[in-house]
Amino acid sequence: MSEGFEPADYSVVVKLRGNPPNLWRWRSTSAGRWGPLESSPDFFSSMAAAAKDGKKALARLLAEQAA
Repeated sequence: MSEGFEPADYSVVVKLRGNPPNLWRWRSTSAGRWGPLESSPDFFSSMAAAAKDGKKALARLLAEQAA
């Protein structure tokens, strides 16, 4: 694990950003960083679907950071 890497500093944010029927989009963020680390390439029809996909992407990102 890289020095200074703290998994608790990373999170997924889900927001309304699209047009019906696919309104929701996620982005992963890190404490102390201005912009998103990664954003969803697609829009989702529900907040839950966006959050689920965002959490999978964040887990992948954290695994890459830990390696």
